[in-house]
Amino acid sequence: MIFRLKNIPEGYGQAAAELLRERGYEVCAPGESGAEKEAEAGRGPVVDISIVPTAEKKVAAAYTAKDGGEASGGAPTAENVPSASAPAAGSAVLSSCGRAFIFRALMRLVRELEKRGCEESFLVEEKVWLDRNGVMLDCSRNSVLTVERIKWYIRFEASLGMNTLMLYTEDTYEVPEYPYFGAYRGRYSSEELRELAEYADRFGIEMIPCIQALAHLKNTLRWEAMAGMQDTDDILMVGDEEVYRFVEACIRRATEPFLTKRVHLGMDEAWSLGLGRYLHKNGYHPKTEIMAAHLERVAGICRSLGLEPMIWSDMYLRMSSKNNDYYDLPLDMDLSGAVKPPQDVTLVYWDYYHTDENFYRQYLRMHRQLSDQVIFAGGGWVWNGVSPNLQGARDTTEPAMRAVKAAGIREAVCTMWQDDGAETPMGAGLSSIVRFAEHGFAEEISEEALREQFAFLTGAPWEAYELLGEFDRPQGSGFYDNPSKFLLYQDALMGLFDEQVKDWDVQAWYERLRGALQKLEDVTAWQDGAGVPLRDGYAHSVLSLYIRLADALSVKAPLGRKLHEAYGKKDMEALAALAEKEIPLAMEKIRVYRDCREALWNLESRIFGFEVLDIRIGGLLARLESAKKRVEAYVKGETDSLPELEEPRLPFRPVREGEEHTLCACNSWSRIVSASPI
Repeated sequence: MIFRLKNIPEGYGQAAAELLRERGYEVCAPGESGAEKEAEAGRGPVVDISIVPTAEKKVAAAYTAKDGGEASGGAPTAENVPSASAPAAGSAVLSSCGRAFIFRALMRLVRELEKRGCEESFLVEEKVWLDRNGVMLDCSRNSVLTVERIKWYIRFEASLGMNTLMLYTEDTYEVPEYPYFGAYRGRYSSEELRELAEYADRFGIEMIPCIQALAHLKNTLRWEAMAGMQDTDDILMVGDEEVYRFVEACIRRATEPFLTKRVHLGMDEAWSLGLGRYLHKNGYHPKTEIMAAHLERVAGICRSLGLEPMIWSDMYLRMSSKNNDYYDLPLDMDLSGAVKPPQDVTLVYWDYYHTDENFYRQYLRMHRQLSDQVIFAGGGWVWNGVSPNLQGARDTTEPAMRAVKAAGIREAVCTMWQDDGAETPMGAGLSSIVRFAEHGFAEEISEEALREQFAFLTGAPWEAYELLGEFDRPQGSGFYDNPSKFLLYQDALMGLFDEQVKDWDVQAWYERLRGALQKLEDVTAWQDGAGVPLRDGYAHSVLSLYIRLADALSVKAPLGRKLHEAYGKKDMEALAALAEKEIPLAMEKIRVYRDCREALWNLESRIFGFEVLDIRIGGLLARLESAKKRVEAYVKGETDSLPELEEPRLPFRPVREGEEHTLCACNSWSRIVSASPI
């Protein structure tokens, strides 16, 4: 097919052409010569596209076939298409109330044409349930996405009809007044952020800076140059004038490159607020008082800069909790008389954990008692270890988004955190983003619609991505469990987690996953619906990584138990085989995984931060080499014992008798690799 942009309002054409060309299509301007001849020569039919912005909260794509073919989904006529007349034969009309929504309509048009062909007329309409719907990309947990990868996410969002992108940068942006801020961390320059903001705007996407103005600043406060600005190691010294000069510089520098007036100031999880240097200097003051005073100062900075701030809501709900918790408030609690944020500060309710729709409904009600400006933030669950928790994403997103729409909340964001070093690639959560996006255009979504949309936009089968969520979901697992991480990194001789997995055939589990993923890779052409090879190959690279991870785990995961059992039986033949064959095989497969992870890191992120994964995987290989040498020495009689294997195996998390949940969660690398401090 060749697409001709015929009646396109200013500000739509460049982005529309870019989306079409990314899928391999020819795009020509109205009246451009040669298009019909090229079509006759086998390049496919010409489809004219007109765009009609409207105020109506719906997304519509209407196509009329040249031969007037039978229509489906309602015939596109002058009555149901917002234009002066019905579409001309061989043409399409796209309409909606926002640019990103128009681009969703464009991609839906292409998807239907690829599926149906150009001989059938059709009309596709969707209701807009969320005025603003987007993604928050975490660029602060070592993985700082490249400018080009963020542009990819911008196009991906536009194709889905998402129209906000929050860029989470704790210290990964420039603040020239403080040169240590973000040093050696891959921080963005102001010019790069401006380039991204303008690029996003081209697709109708509001790009919003997200920073921290209270806590989560450990990377910044580590430097001697920042001495005196700490309350604790990650919380600013509230009330100090130098701190407010620093905060103002951060807000100014973070927001200057962006086109929006909105800014996310963070201010979440300040667990020890007022309990460090603040306590020694000022004596004890309730967190409520400290938080209110600090937010008023920071909100005043935003007012002076003409900004519209938002913050995470947890600190305000903790003020009403007996245990200083976020989620322990009674569901019928009345917060109308509770401490409230300033009226010009929006609250962002983050919740990635609950599976009960009523819980979300009641918490949204309580949030509205605190503020009439509420945004909901759900989770894409790419922060659970080395593989994504896609079941967790599904089980929380479905009830949350139903509650959001029922409550009339008109803005939501899917957060893509990268806890403990971004070991799960951002791209492993693409299916979570698609699920979240589809909730913006339907009261209820179907799994079949998700499958079709995902395959269309990524070239990868939905079933393959769903398998990524199985790495941590064997029998006996719970919501947060992440055995793929602790079985990868645990020391083969120490076996800190071996007792936890004693009743689970880890080798068979990961061999099955490897085989299932390889089968899907083998039968997938990695092409779009028109048979055009996907030039980016992003999703394919993600799936390739997990084939290598499953392969590595199929050998590494059972090593600890095999070594312990063989040593206990004094089975020298088995120990020799483990040292000579299985440990080297595990090392070989881990190296392949490591190289694949580096390639995907380079596809997504700047090199800063990868040194942490290098150190972790390098340490894993070094310990396997040590295990090999020590076992060989024992087999040869060069040492009398292996004390590590004589240590009785204890469960990392004790399991009560009769408890179905037999596994555990540990997403801290330093706690996985040794019982000694690191």
